[in-house]
Amino acid sequence: MLLKDIAIRSGLTINTVSRALKDKPDISLKTRAYVKELATQMGYVPDVVASSLRSGMSKTIGVMFDNINNPYFMIMTDLIHKHLKEEGYDLMIFTSSGENAQFDMASFNKLIARRIDGIISFLKPTEEVRQYVNQKNLPFVIIGREGDDIGIDSIYTNDLLGGYEVGKHLIALGHKKIGYLGAPSDILCSTKRLDGLIKACEEEKLTLIEEDIHFLKHGEMVLEPHVVRLLDQKVTAIFCFNDSMAYEVISILHQKNIGLDQVSIVGYDNIENYLKIPVGLTSVESNKDEMVVKAINALFTRLDNPKAPRFKEVNGVNLIVRSSTTRL
Repeated sequence: MLLKDIAIRSGLTINTVSRALKDKPDISLKTRAYVKELATQMGYVPDVVASSLRSGMSKTIGVMFDNINNPYFMIMTDLIHKHLKEEGYDLMIFTSSGENAQFDMASFNKLIARRIDGIISFLKPTEEVRQYVNQKNLPFVIIGREGDDIGIDSIYTNDLLGGYEVGKHLIALGHKKIGYLGAPSDILCSTKRLDGLIKACEEEKLTLIEEDIHFLKHGEMVLEPHVVRLLDQKVTAIFCFNDSMAYEVISILHQKNIGLDQVSIVGYDNIENYLKIPVGLTSVESNKDEMVVKAINALFTRLDNPKAPRFKEVNGVNLIVRSSTTRL
């Protein structure tokens, strides 16, 4: 089905049909509605590829992350989709094939092959990808990770402050033996959250010993051995890198008949505010919608002006206290 078929049926010119389908204001609302209804009846499907070749724009943004099981990425991607839709853009979701939670060239090539106009990534790119992005002036924004050190637009949370607030809260509840269960140590936000916790402990003359700090390895999916070792160390609270890990830790404790009145658990991301999970997890929150809007604005700025100043934003955090942390 082609535009000319709709034009013949409607008695309008091909140009008028095309502009009506694109909601151009110089075409009356009545004509737009008529053409759209007729196009639907005739089974017309726009040729997006042909359109992108003509305009040089696909009106599509690629979103990249590495763990489709993490609800945080789904929440953020849903927000990205909502705001892109308002701007007339679609999104395509990709997951990384690379190791070490990095956006590698193999994954990058898959996105470029789809003729996308820009990328929002939850992963830092490898050096090879970084060089290509900067050479080609491809709009690329990292969300949730720092990118200013490699010359990439980025927005992320104040992870040091987040970890610090967690430490202050747990210490105020009387906890003196706190464990940390983090993402791999080469992920900067994981070490920064730990640094914040350490800072809070040092201010109160408490020491986190090495045995109370556990970083997962890349690809490691089982948390129980780490939780068991932390329990053997007699920790009374565990700060987890994110909420997904925290929920799994709570499940492990439940299987061992250990209640949250015995071991307090804190997460990071506050996904409970979106998913309404009936757990009551204390977690670090950052304004997700605000972060998404800023990331999209940075992307569109780069689309309009490839030479625009580098964008970096550090979003504030708040500790949301719920029943998973209790006073000793």
